[in-house]
Amino acid sequence: MASTMKEVAARAGVSTKTVSRVVNDHPSISPEVRERVRRAIDDLGWTPNAQARSLRTGRTGLIALSVVDLRAPTIARLAQALVGEAERHGLQVSLEPSRGRAERIRQTFDSRGALFDAVVHVGPLPPGLDLPPLDPVRPIVLLGRASADPVALDAVDSDDASAAEALTRHLDMVRRDAVVLLGREERRPDAFLDRLMRAFPDAPVLRPEIGVGATESHVADRAAGHRLAERALDEHPRMDALVCADDELAVGALSLLRERGHRVPHDIALTGYGNIDDGRFSTPSLTTVDLDLAELARRAIELIAGRRDPSRSEPSRTTVPTTVIRAESTLGSTRSSEEVATWRG
Repeated sequence: MASTMKEVAARAGVSTKTVSRVVNDHPSISPEVRERVRRAIDDLGWTPNAQARSLRTGRTGLIALSVVDLRAPTIARLAQALVGEAERHGLQVSLEPSRGRAERIRQTFDSRGALFDAVVHVGPLPPGLDLPPLDPVRPIVLLGRASADPVALDAVDSDDASAAEALTRHLDMVRRDAVVLLGREERRPDAFLDRLMRAFPDAPVLRPEIGVGATESHVADRAAGHRLAERALDEHPRMDALVCADDELAVGALSLLRERGHRVPHDIALTGYGNIDDGRFSTPSLTTVDLDLAELARRAIELIAGRRDPSRSEPSRTTVPTTVIRAESTLGSTRSSEEVATWRG
């Protein structure tokens, strides 16, 4: 039998009116009470009645999740974290794939009010997209590498600057100085690659040619990493490290290095970004950057809740710490237990 609001209120030790205010993200509720009510909702598995709330508040209780490409493992995991966090707030999520097309993203943004209460956009924004102005009631949150430059919308970013600096120190520690960077297509904004280029100012940067071996929704994949690693070997035969702007690129590069008889990391060290499962279980395991997807999702949904206060008029930009996972692709498989560590970015 389904739980009721009254049962949630009893479990949390509050009134049903307080439960309603928590579900509707009313700003008057203290963080301690808000967390207690959400914990009771989770424990009882209660789902608010979206239709009743819509009639009462004029809101749909629906967030649009605009994603560039669900094939990318990091984006898929982040989408899953966002759905879970939204449910904790009594909100539902509608998936809106864009394939990176500016017109499709713009349509999703313009649907606020009619279909959605808010939009979370995950992934890079295409060049030339005309962004709408800040709306404190129907917010848009740009999440994770959406823009390397400040914009007049709320944004939650990973601390890519610290991650790039940590990778620089790590590669210096393992005595690698002939670095080649592998990135996304030129048309795809990439905040982490921008940071890598600043951290390794003398390193060549290789990117996929637009449209070559890629679909319209291509962001970064293993086939691209395979092709770029081959180019890197041919054009920069003295390189001793490949630093990739995405784990998918790194996994593809690892395959090519094996085919060409290069040992990782003895001949060439390799790093990625995203901490996907395949990188953790590859041989050698991949040195990479962990993004704390759960915290990115939590802060994005909290921004949406906070933006419902019309008195707040300035955009918010918050940064989530990253962690560099040092693994076999830079340290080798005979490292000591003291060397197996993480660096906080």
